[in-house]
Amino acid sequence: MVSGRHRYHHGDLRVALKRAALELIVEHGVKGFTLKDAAEIVGVSTAAPYRHFADKDALIREIQAEGFAQFNQALAVAYGAGETAVARVEELGVAYVHFALEHPGHFRVMFGQGGKATPMSGDAQATGYELLVEGVAGMRPGASQAERQAMVVACWAVVHGFAMLQMEGAFAGMSAHGGLTASGGLEELLRGSLRLVLAG
Repeated sequence: MVSGRHRYHHGDLRVALKRAALELIVEHGVKGFTLKDAAEIVGVSTAAPYRHFADKDALIREIQAEGFAQFNQALAVAYGAGETAVARVEELGVAYVHFALEHPGHFRVMFGQGGKATPMSGDAQATGYELLVEGVAGMRPGASQAERQAMVVACWAVVHGFAMLQMEGAFAGMSAHGGLTASGGLEELLRGSLRLVLAG
């Protein structure tokens, strides 16, 4: 670990510590770092973080809340771009995976805290989960609540599993075996997988 690799400007220590924590989370996981590690990366004393965060859990909670706010906003934009109920659910799934890949630190905190927060956590803004429920209801207006719930869970499982597999590099060898032949292959694979679920 290189001390001071994220030097901060005066007044930005809170932001710098969160940035350092996100880097550490990507490298070592949520449980694999301490406030001392974040302070070392930023280049401050081990006591400095405690002026902004009571402990590591407080830092994690702030990152988690920040992640869900950005996540829900991104999913709302994607949902609004769909012209039909099916298209809205599909765009929601693609945006979900894109967020995971673009914000891996936030994503690991959001979904790796033992159920302390869920996609249903939110305020006045509709959450990604609520949008998925709405989209499925629009697709299947005559379905029972149990049938809709099963489809919601199936869609969520597909996109979350896809995100985790891609984050862990599980798809890396597919092109070598003829599975993926174009740069957009993974997104098309995701869309195709979602369409199969939605068609069911």
